[in-house]
Amino acid sequence: MNCSAIVAADDAPPLPWQASFVQMLPTIRRYARIAFRELAPEEREEAIQTVIASAAVAYAGLAQAGRAKLGYATPLARYGVRRYRSGRLTGSRDNAADVGSVKCRLRGCRTEPIDSIAQSISDYRRASPAEMAALRIDFSQWYGSLSRRDQRVVHALAQGERTSAVAELCRLTAGRVSQLRRELHDSWRLFVGDTAPSPC
Repeated sequence: MNCSAIVAADDAPPLPWQASFVQMLPTIRRYARIAFRELAPEEREEAIQTVIASAAVAYAGLAQAGRAKLGYATPLARYGVRRYRSGRLTGSRDNAADVGSVKCRLRGCRTEPIDSIAQSISDYRRASPAEMAALRIDFSQWYGSLSRRDQRVVHALAQGERTSAVAELCRLTAGRVSQLRRELHDSWRLFVGDTAPSPC
């Protein structure tokens, strides 16, 4: 069912099924909150909203088929939770290659804020708060200039992954990862203006 068919314009009267769905909304929200209680707050709220969207589309479909009386809050919530956990989103296709997607997370992908990656780079040396702040700003700008593939490589290497693991994660050969390690190192040094001879 086309999602646009269930969204009423701001000045349009609500569709007949919407009032019934609004009454079920607190139960659906509560069910989803309990189901996702182990998630971080921001991710949990996103998951809850996704469940509500899935439940709304499902209920609108029932109403369109003249079967709205078969729609109950708990089964709709359970349906939405199952869809979210399987990586199926409402209204858009989910790219499993995107490290931020639900499907990627289901395969074990994890993301971290850029600050934590910069922190892992700077942990090995003593640095003043000002130096740490400058590093995080520089690193964030440099990291943002990289391709998505190179960002994945940097993230994995910064976490201490071995070359073979990075190669498998990024679908590259181990030799190419070794080349990228050097290229990225040189790119970083160029970015921060380090013109000292590179160590062999």
